[in-house]
Amino acid sequence: MIRSLLIFFVLLMVYYALKSIYRSAVRGYYSDERRSSTVLPGEEMVQDPECHTYVIKSRAVTRRINGKLCLFCSDTCAKQYDDKNRL
Repeated sequence: MIRSLLIFFVLLMVYYALKSIYRSAVRGYYSDERRSSTVLPGEEMVQDPECHTYVIKSRAVTRRINGKLCLFCSDTCAKQYDDKNRL
């Protein structure tokens, strides 16, 4: 009789352990799905065509070269790019 009760309690503990693992896995799956679809606030980044560094668009150095608007990380990169691409 005692052996039967002991087996019952062990099976009950295994059941609750598996149930909690399953619930946390389901919660984690759905919270990741919601998290990936949200857009985080921030600023747009642009790539410097000369050194390929990413710069915040509002802080980038802007130049019009050959009629095309280009954004650079610094005046130095803007000058180097302008010197290479002069027509």
